[in-house]
Amino acid sequence: MVKISDRLKTAASLIREGAVLADVGTDHGYLPCFMIKENMCKKALACDVAPLPLKSAEEHIRREGLSDRIGTVLSDGLDNVPQEGITDVVMAGMGGELIARLLEKCPWVKNGVNLVLQPMTKWDVLRKWLYDNGFEVKKELACTEGQFAYSVMQAVYTGKTPSHDCDDRYLQFGFVKPEGEGKEYIARQAKRIFVAGSGMMKSEDKKELGERLVKLAQSELDRL
Repeated sequence: MVKISDRLKTAASLIREGAVLADVGTDHGYLPCFMIKENMCKKALACDVAPLPLKSAEEHIRREGLSDRIGTVLSDGLDNVPQEGITDVVMAGMGGELIARLLEKCPWVKNGVNLVLQPMTKWDVLRKWLYDNGFEVKKELACTEGQFAYSVMQAVYTGKTPSHDCDDRYLQFGFVKPEGEGKEYIARQAKRIFVAGSGMMKSEDKKELGERLVKLAQSELDRL
């Protein structure tokens, strides 16, 4: 059995059964190998922008005996990924701004592709981009690893503005529910934005945003 982190397991849980998967920023190819070994998808492409990580993925895939079901593609995001047959795309372990940029230059992800996105930073930027560009977040799950907490989003293009508000609370916490690991995620996020907001309050041009973030953080911590 291929072992993967809890973060990647959470991402795997949002990939549709029987998917043909493109894993962008695959690193060692752990996620595609796990998905195939567990019969959770039909085929997969392991994609990376750098040759060395991709070579590592190729070696890992070969050792697992999965070369007939997992291909590799050297690609900046989805630039060189053939869209034919791809049903699900994972972008995990990179910044929210980068994820948004990669999606923006790949219009075919609007053709019913299931997106599984796990931003390491700038989660607010990614949520705002999805909201502004007609993508609906269907589900959002939290997971923790050591001192870090992450959210994983499942999104699909609808071409419509989502019905929910795109306010500070949504941008910082998304649809994560305050239960299980979600409670820990919200607590850590609240503490993080409290510190960030407190720093912003010292700057005249960011003071208003800082005050909003501090107030939001305090409100979320009080509700837990």
